[in-house]
Amino acid sequence: MKLLTENLCLRTVTSDDIDEIARMWNFFQGGVSLEEAHGALAYMTKNHARNEKGPFYHLCLAVCKKDTPQQIWGWCGLDGKEHPERPEVFVLLHESIRGKGYGTQCVQALLAYAFEAAGLNSVHGGCDKQNLASAKMMIKAGMRHYSNAENGDPLFIAVAAPEK
Repeated sequence: MKLLTENLCLRTVTSDDIDEIARMWNFFQGGVSLEEAHGALAYMTKNHARNEKGPFYHLCLAVCKKDTPQQIWGWCGLDGKEHPERPEVFVLLHESIRGKGYGTQCVQALLAYAFEAAGLNSVHGGCDKQNLASAKMMIKAGMRHYSNAENGDPLFIAVAAPEK
């Protein structure tokens, strides 16, 4: 699967990407071993196979720049493992590419996919109340703030346009 934005290619990974998966899986902790990367690839592949139109299980896509689609800069996707009827959007970008609008592009592409291809009615999101950049990203992408969790973290939602 491949979703294209203005600057990015969001795509599934294959065994050809194993070195990049090792480098970028848990990148905030320094990456993982090749063995763990193979486990991550198997995990993603298994999860993707469980996705259906409507209730959604899990989709994890590599975030790559269009001009270097073989290099992974982060991960994004939809997580419906706990609530398949209302999956949550997630974006994890390497610090070197944050603040450039790439997160917004990821969320916009994921929302389009969720509503047009996956047949979902809504997508949810949330972030730490201190993470103003993530909150801004979700709003810029078309989500709206609708509530706060008990701890004060903001919660967001995007709803599919009604059919005509």
